[in-house]
Amino acid sequence: MREKNSVRKIHGRRAVLEALRSKDAKIEKVFLAKGTHGTVLQELQNQAESRDIPVEWLERRRLDRLAGPVVNQGVLAVIKTHVYAELSAVMDKALSAGPASLLIITDEIEDPRNLGAIIRSAECAGAQGLLMTIQRSTDVTSVTEKAAGGALAHLPVAKVGNLANTIKQLKNEGFWVIGLAGDAPESIWQADLKRPVALVIGNEGKGLRRLTRELCDMLIKIPMQGNVGSLNASVAAGVALFEIQRQRQN
Repeated sequence: MREKNSVRKIHGRRAVLEALRSKDAKIEKVFLAKGTHGTVLQELQNQAESRDIPVEWLERRRLDRLAGPVVNQGVLAVIKTHVYAELSAVMDKALSAGPASLLIITDEIEDPRNLGAIIRSAECAGAQGLLMTIQRSTDVTSVTEKAAGGALAHLPVAKVGNLANTIKQLKNEGFWVIGLAGDAPESIWQADLKRPVALVIGNEGKGLRRLTRELCDMLIKIPMQGNVGSLNASVAAGVALFEIQRQRQN
């Protein structure tokens, strides 16, 4: 599935730099605040010049008005909206990794910052892609882009309309579909995560939906020792992702 392009904005030095490094990001223009400097700013200009992307220096107040009520670090890029990857392309990329195949599935994640943080952790942990449900889920927004810290330039994201069918398809391709759930009988330290894995992260408040839970090959939990009963969805995703990588290094 691909969505019609429209213009949006990316804020922040790292997010804009990673977008400039990605040949897939359709950047139309970069704006920099007058008076800002540093090695990252120089690299931003070099990357933009190498791709023939215009750079305009603006007074800080003008750039802040253009960026809106977000922290922009004196850097703003105008870019065509995120184009979602095809499900088949994401699956093919993951399958090409063999035993190291790793996909993330977000089941109705509503907070764009959470989605961006999950994308960032997934890319850092070596995942090949992320699948997200269409209904009751945030889109990839400029807030998501900022929270992802440039990871969206490297990690393909696909939307799926029927998660149940997608999970069944992943199973047929050899993925072990594992859901994170606080009431799971087995902890992430006990589970065998060395096989091809599709890790499912549920909604921030409600967790995994009933049918999603039933379709998972396994439910696992992160052992908690404090008084708070659960972790933020993006934090839980990061813990689980790097436990997968820890096991695969042994």
